[in-house]
Amino acid sequence: MNQENPEEVLLAVINKVLEFSNEGKQAKAQHILPFVYESVMRYPQLLWNSVEVWKVAKSLLVMHHYDLVDDEEDELKMLQMAFVYAQRSIELCETDVEQYKQHYFNALHTQVMLLSSCPDYFVDTLTDLCSKTVMSNEERTVAMRLANRILPLLAYNVVVKVDDAFENFNDDAYLAELCNNFEMEHPDVTPKQLDDALKIHKMLVHSYLKFFK
Repeated sequence: MNQENPEEVLLAVINKVLEFSNEGKQAKAQHILPFVYESVMRYPQLLWNSVEVWKVAKSLLVMHHYDLVDDEEDELKMLQMAFVYAQRSIELCETDVEQYKQHYFNALHTQVMLLSSCPDYFVDTLTDLCSKTVMSNEERTVAMRLANRILPLLAYNVVVKVDDAFENFNDDAYLAELCNNFEMEHPDVTPKQLDDALKIHKMLVHSYLKFFK
């Protein structure tokens, strides 16, 4: 890091990453994404107290979609950290949703994208959470199936938050379609199942806080 405020430097670079990504300028985004990745891996609490910390999550998601991390374990850790960054931003924004409304939407949207486009990176943790004992191979297969059923519930709960805070999902077609598809595929989902999914969501976040100590 240089002598400037490291958080300001990181945020400036992330803003350029997201700008280039939105404009379809992948080569330019790829050129500066390693700086973001290395900064976050070395100093994971940078921007931790900023409502804009969702941008860290989004830039790591972009990095994943550009397939820039070769090591599977590193990529797994990166996306799990991104999940926590999005959650941190959501919680900070919820202290004053009206003031941080756009950041709140972006944080929620980013977390939905992580859960819906990268589900495999969370399945193992959810599988472990489904059982507190050492499992046989057969039991683990059952737990994994349960984990795969839980993931859509986690994403749906976040989408519901968007629906509660924004009219017409803030005119976001992806979220509207995701909500519609879930409700068509799970017409019998119960409030208890959604409440249980919220508890599991909290457990998932807690599982990944180890990366920030």
